[in-house]
Amino acid sequence: MSMKKAGGGPSHRCPVAFLVLLVGAALLAAPVALAQDAEHAAEGEHTEHSEGPRYRHAVTLFAGAATHTEQNDTGGAIGLSYAYVLSHKWAVGVKFEYASSQLERDFVILPGVAFEPVERVELAVGFGVERARKEESEHGETHTVEENEALLRLTFAYGFHIGSRMALSPEFNADITSSNVTYVYGLALSVGL
Repeated sequence: MSMKKAGGGPSHRCPVAFLVLLVGAALLAAPVALAQDAEHAAEGEHTEHSEGPRYRHAVTLFAGAATHTEQNDTGGAIGLSYAYVLSHKWAVGVKFEYASSQLERDFVILPGVAFEPVERVELAVGFGVERARKEESEHGETHTVEENEALLRLTFAYGFHIGSRMALSPEFNADITSSNVTYVYGLALSVGL
């Protein structure tokens, strides 16, 4: 749902509902993740993750590109995210990202949940808000239009560990809104704290 600045203010109910849904999913997932860790420990399985994560907090820097499929317009993207590690397979967090191209500039805020089904492979889902500024021409005049849209992000990443507290991950994201799909891809450097 697109909210143009000229047509009234943006609706704040949708992002709040998504945030409540996300927090609820995280609260439901946390006991399951902790129970899985306890089950592995009780069965005597000893892997490098058996004692739980080596750190609970992680900060990630992202750099890459964003391709807006509607206009086939590609530009740069940078991001910063924070994650709280629930267990060796689950994490929750928030991401701030800026993407700029010739036709559109986007700012994205995404709370999300990440799951590691197998070592090094990360799948994530995030719900948030995309604030877009687009240049549009009407009757020969160019003007900037601002839109706020609800956003669903699906993520796939593969991590290469650099020591015990750092990882470098190629990352691919599909951002889905009511009006278009944007592919965001690049490299993410994570540091455990």
